Amino acid sequence: MAQQGSENIADSQTVNQIQKPRRQSLVYPLRWISPEISDEDVPAISSIPVKNARRKRQSSPKPEPAKKKAKPTRAENLVEEVRKHERFWLADGNVVIELDGIHFRVHQSWLAQHSRRIAASLSDKGKSGDKFEQTKLNLRGKLKAIDFETLLLFYDNPGDYRHAIEPRTLMSLIRAATGLGFDSDRAWLVKELEALWPSSLEELTANPEPYLDALEVAVLARTCNIDGLLKPAFYNMARMPGFGLNKIKESEQIGPVDMLRLIRIREYSSDIWIQAAAHEDPAFVCRNLRDAPSSDSEGMSTPKQADEKPALGFIDIIASASAASTCLSVTARREAWARLVYDSGIFTRYRYDPLRGLAALINIEWTNDWCKDCKEKRKADWHTMQRSIWEKVGEYLRED
Repeated sequence: MAQQGSENIADSQTVNQIQKPRRQSLVYPLRWISPEISDEDVPAISSIPVKNARRKRQSSPKPEPAKKKAKPTRAENLVEEVRKHERFWLADGNVVIELDGIHFRVHQSWLAQHSRRIAASLSDKGKSGDKFEQTKLNLRGKLKAIDFETLLLFYDNPGDYRHAIEPRTLMSLIRAATGLGFDSDRAWLVKELEALWPSSLEELTANPEPYLDALEVAVLARTCNIDGLLKPAFYNMARMPGFGLNKIKESEQIGPVDMLRLIRIREYSSDIWIQAAAHEDPAFVCRNLRDAPSSDSEGMSTPKQADEKPALGFIDIIASASAASTCLSVTARREAWARLVYDSGIFTRYRYDPLRGLAALINIEWTNDWCKDCKEKRKADWHTMQRSIWEKVGEYLRED
């Protein structure tokens, strides 16, 4: 028994000696754990556990990421974005027009009746025997959905517009009629708008305030080739603060060439107004000047003069009329000019608007500091100057 106990102790020490290294090191050759594995089957293993674990993580294949949902194609987006118009998707319509992501379905006969261009393009489309099949009409780039909708509302309820059409509605109708080729409808719509934007001097100068929608009209005149609206629209922009561009929209753009025209029109307008209103032109002065009455003697008379009041004879009447037909001195006229033109605010108010400024000068109640003939001559010259300005504005717009 003693011998067997000693053998057990020896075996226990042997086991401890074998297991002791395993407690000191975490990495062992696999053959120590399983004697069936040979050295050739054991791969090279790092002696540093941290590095070995890092290398193991790096060598392990990465999990495949979850498949992302494929993004919809542009065509699929268009299909999702396009919607039918709530009102103008007619059950018996046979022509579909897509504008700005909205589908309109209308009657081919209505389009063909108002537009020769559309009638020609649809003449060989959509026919199947004696019936018309639904067809699509591509008008992208020529028309906006809001303008087409305005046109459809106009034809759907014409009685709502029999008294008057708002200017912005008129412009929307003109854009739609131009894009669709509704030539006859476009003609009378343009006349309606031109009546609100007169190009004659008499009507133009009658309104002292600038039109607020001048920019939109100028863009419309350019895009729809309406020459009759160019002069009043551009002149109104030239006389507005900042040319009226402070509230410009993306669709209302003025090209660099037209912007240069606006600058030239404003510079010319300012120069011509200064020449006309800064002071009176010496050419207007009457040659026969009479002295201004003295402030000391004005309204005063001697007792002898008060007693002696002879009746005016024929010669005295002629002399009085002759005096009324002559102008006062330069000093007197200069003071009267400052009072009538500067103190009244006319000079500042029309610094970029000589057409209406000259109209204001014409309508001033000029005093007797000028003779009657000089007053009439001055007014006639101002009318001539207005016509010259209006012609010059047209020249600026025709320049390349």
